[in-house]
Amino acid sequence: MVKKENTSRRLFRLDNAAHIYPAIKNQKQPGVFRVSATLYEPVHPGILQQALNVTLKRIPGFSVKLRPGLFWNYFVHTDDALPIQEDVQNPCMEITKKENDGFLLRVRYHGCRIALEAFHSVTDGSGALTFLKTLVAQYLRLQGITIPAEKGVLDCTSPPKPEEVQDSFRPFALGTHRIRRKEPRAYQIKGTPLPPHNISIIRGTIPLEEIRKAGKRHNVSITEFLTAALLYNLNGLQLCENPYKLLPVRVQVPVNLRGHFETETLRNFSSFINVELEPRLGDYSFEEVLKLVHHFLRFEVNEKFLRSRVAANLRTEGLLFLRVVPLMIKNPMIGLGYKIAGPNTFTSILSNLGNIDVPHELAEYVKKFDIVLGASKDTAVKCAVSGFKGSLRVNFTSSIEEAMVERAFFTFLVGQGIPVEVESNQE
Repeated sequence: MVKKENTSRRLFRLDNAAHIYPAIKNQKQPGVFRVSATLYEPVHPGILQQALNVTLKRIPGFSVKLRPGLFWNYFVHTDDALPIQEDVQNPCMEITKKENDGFLLRVRYHGCRIALEAFHSVTDGSGALTFLKTLVAQYLRLQGITIPAEKGVLDCTSPPKPEEVQDSFRPFALGTHRIRRKEPRAYQIKGTPLPPHNISIIRGTIPLEEIRKAGKRHNVSITEFLTAALLYNLNGLQLCENPYKLLPVRVQVPVNLRGHFETETLRNFSSFINVELEPRLGDYSFEEVLKLVHHFLRFEVNEKFLRSRVAANLRTEGLLFLRVVPLMIKNPMIGLGYKIAGPNTFTSILSNLGNIDVPHELAEYVKKFDIVLGASKDTAVKCAVSGFKGSLRVNFTSSIEEAMVERAFFTFLVGQGIPVEVESNQE
C-alpha cells in the first residue's frame, strides 16, 4: 500500500520478501544482484544520466531510500537525482548509505555496457529487468530512435501505475493453508575466502539450441537440465572431499510468481524451491538426477504449493510477538533466524531469468544481457542464467578463490557435447 504524507513524500511498506535483507546486510552478505545490457555502440554517459532521470520518474518504486521505523523498516520515495557511475571489476558490493546517498541501486556503465545493481529489498530479477529494458529504451529514444512500449519496456511519457508498487504476496496467499517443510543442514562449499570487495565471476556462453537439444533428449526443460548438472557435480565434489560424512545437496531455484498470479508489480514477487539430492541413499547417475529434478520441480512448482509457502512466510511476519518487538531488537532476531533456517539449508543457487524478450527495434541495438548474483560468505557459489539472441549466458559468482564448482560444471557440459565459451573477471 502507498500512503501520502503532508510533505507529499510517499511511504512504502517493505514486502514480505524484503524484510530480511536490511537485517542481514553487511560487507560479506550485501544482498545485491545485477542485470546488464551490452550494446553494439559505446555508451554516452550524459545521455544515460538523462535517461535514468526520466526512468526513475516513471518507476518511482526504485527511487526510494530505506528508513527505520519503531517496529519495521520502510521506504521513502525521493526526488533526489541518482548519479550514474563508471563500472568496476568487482560488482555487486554492499550498497552503503554514505556511498550512494541512501539510494538502494546503482546504474553503471563501461564501454558498451549499461548495468543496474539493486538491493534485493527493492525488487527481484523480473522487476530489475523491466527497469533495465525501460532505461535502455529511453537511452535510445533520447538519440532519436523509436522504441515501442511493449515486452517489458514501459512508456516513460505515461504516469506510474499504483499496481507497480503493490505488495502482491498477500493477495496471492490469501486464505491458503500454511505448510512449511523442515529442511536439515545441507552440504556447504568450502574454500579460501577472497579479499574484501572482491568477487569471482566465471561466465560460460552456450549456444541456446545446443542446450535445448540436450534437454529434449531427456525430456526436461533447460532449467531442469542445468539444475541437475549443478546438483550432480556438487554431489561429486562432496564425495571427493568427505565420503564418510555426507550431507544432503540442495540447489535453491527461485520461482517467479508472476506466472501463477496476474500482477503488474515491479517489487519482489518470487518464491523458491530447494531441489534435494540425498547422497546417503547411494550413488546417482546423471540420468537419475535428471529424473529426480524433473519430477521434484514439476511437483512443487504449482500454484497451490507456492501459495502455501508464501502463506507460511506471511504468518511468521504477522506473529504478534514479532509485530510488537522494536526494530532494534527484531533485526538481530531476524539475523539469527536467517543463519539457522537460511543458507545452511541449501548448497548453491541457480536462478534462470529465461529467454529475454524485447521489441525487435530494441534488439537491433543490444548485443547481450547478463544477470549476476552478488557473492556472499554464507553461500560460496551462486549461478544465474539468461538467454538472448540464441545464446545462453551462465554466470557463476563466488566468494572463494577455488573454482572447482565452475570447472566441474562447464567440463561436464562439454562432456555432454555442449560447447561452452568461458571467460572470467579474474586474471
